Amino acid sequence: MTNAKLATLEEIILHPDNWDDATGYFLNHFATEEAFMEMSHKTSFPIIIKMIGELCRQLFKKDSVALVNPTMFRVKPLHMIHGTCMAEGKLILFVYLTSIHKGVFSIGNPFTNDTMHSSRITALPLGDLDGEDNMYQEPWNSNPN
Repeated sequence: MTNAKLATLEEIILHPDNWDDATGYFLNHFATEEAFMEMSHKTSFPIIIKMIGELCRQLFKKDSVALVNPTMFRVKPLHMIHGTCMAEGKLILFVYLTSIHKGVFSIGNPFTNDTMHSSRITALPLGDLDGEDNMYQEPWNSNPN
């Protein structure tokens, strides 16, 4: 993993041709790297869950949407928060860069990898990022069973 890859992801999020490009780049250049996943520590930021819920409510045109198995990880050295959950049988993937206060939330079909919708999120009020209250400090587990 290099700073060049992070800079490219930042540029795609800041100046996209297509929001799906940010998700694709993240999946192809970060999520597939073992070193990146080892740097990821489980965390929880309720504002991100709220944003996912609101996005899903609007996209699925429902009063409420159940978010199933939300997982969120922080990569402190890269100023990044990423994660997934399921809603309405769709996979929600997000990546948020705290260094630029922007991120992308994507909703897609988990079986075909087709993206239905992507949105950029700007300036989430995450609170104190160094506070231990928000960190579980549980590392990424590539074999949870």
